[in-house]
Amino acid sequence: MVSTRAAWHEGKEVVEVRYDAERLAFEDLLDHAVRGGAAAHVYTTTDRQLLAATTKLGARASKLKGDPRPSKDSDQLYYLRRSALNYVPLTPVQARRVNAAFGTQGDAGRWLSPRQRAWRERIQSALANDPKKLAGLRRPARVQELGGYELELAKRLAR
Repeated sequence: MVSTRAAWHEGKEVVEVRYDAERLAFEDLLDHAVRGGAAAHVYTTTDRQLLAATTKLGARASKLKGDPRPSKDSDQLYYLRRSALNYVPLTPVQARRVNAAFGTQGDAGRWLSPRQRAWRERIQSALANDPKKLAGLRRPARVQELGGYELELAKRLAR
């Protein structure tokens, strides 16, 4: 998966998924979505995708008509932003996976490394003592900025 984005289409809240078809077959992506309970309706962009989705989902699959309207920025990563994991240094892909796990009642922790699990514990402990301890701290969207973010996070947690 390359990216996801919350959006609206035909009056429904949807998740627009961009993926690398050379690395992941549509059918495998579809199977994963079905297993994860994230395929209430699937909009496809090609006839081949539509055939695969219709075979698996029946009337819950249709061809995309027009572009989905992106949700407000405040709706992106909705579940993640409402948890202590929002402060854990995550790559953009991890952030989306963790957010999706929260949205489907899955195990968000399975996407974390041991180091990130340790960060989660420190963050949860700090926020339990002072809910405003990390107010204003924003996890960067770029992987290249995570090192500096970790330094700032450590500094704030040490106070």
